[in-house]
Amino acid sequence: MGVGLILALLAFAIPLITKTLIYNIEWSFSDSANFTDTIKAFYFYFNSVLFEELLFRGALLSLIIYFTSSRTAILISATAFGIYHWFSYGMFGNGLVPMAYIFLLTGGMGLIWAYMYSKTNSIVLPVVAHLGWNFQSALFLDYQPFGQLLFKSTINRELPELADFGIQAGGDILSILLMLGGFKYYQHKKRKPVINQLS
Repeated sequence: MGVGLILALLAFAIPLITKTLIYNIEWSFSDSANFTDTIKAFYFYFNSVLFEELLFRGALLSLIIYFTSSRTAILISATAFGIYHWFSYGMFGNGLVPMAYIFLLTGGMGLIWAYMYSKTNSIVLPVVAHLGWNFQSALFLDYQPFGQLLFKSTINRELPELADFGIQAGGDILSILLMLGGFKYYQHKKRKPVINQLS
């Protein structure tokens, strides 16, 4: 469980710090922050994450693996997860660039969580990593339906639209790579004691 939280923390924090430096963002504690809203948000994201993980990893991924291969199942599950978020975010038909951006982030993360499930044969790690990601987003970002629960930001540096998109997309790719790299490192460290015992 702790591994999932650490992966979510690293994948979220490092790109956020990078963007803070690029945009010269000032962070301050939100005046409207309160314990009740934070608990409500956690409960909401826990339920939504559990639903999505049971549907896309627990059911869909397991079913497709049975008929095909893990690699094919992971790709199909991630694609379905990305497309699903076009509708859950109300982004379908809102332009190619916004839809591509949503698909990149949600499909990419769906790919990693599906990979985690296929390697651990458990839904626990994907649920914890997914929940950690969503809840952190609600604490810091303008993330619907809850957003900037604890912190608010002031951006002091404006960039051209194309550069802005590149930075946002680059941050998403970095998050995906950090979560994947962190999980593979965890797997490697976990296997090492077993190999040492056998040698």
